[in-house]
Amino acid sequence: MGTGGDWISVGFSAVFWGGWMLLWGRYWRSDTHIKPVLSFVYVLGLALASLWFGLVVTFHWRAFQWPLILLTVASIVGAAVVGRSARRKDRSAE
Repeated sequence: MGTGGDWISVGFSAVFWGGWMLLWGRYWRSDTHIKPVLSFVYVLGLALASLWFGLVVTFHWRAFQWPLILLTVASIVGAAVVGRSARRKDRSAE
């Protein structure tokens, strides 16, 4: 399942990528006048996608082997489900 250094790398990769995407998404959402600019659902989906990114960047193909595949699939499926519900919520607010 990786060393402590691997998991620290997962954390740093996830925080860096997630922070960048949060800033980018905030800029995009403010340009299109979507309110609220940041919502809990948006941040949760971004956190799950960032976890997936950190896992894949750190572990490469090992992220798709047992038991890491459970965390990898759970994070990407969770991000997709949360993202889809956030999109529906945004479209219904327009």
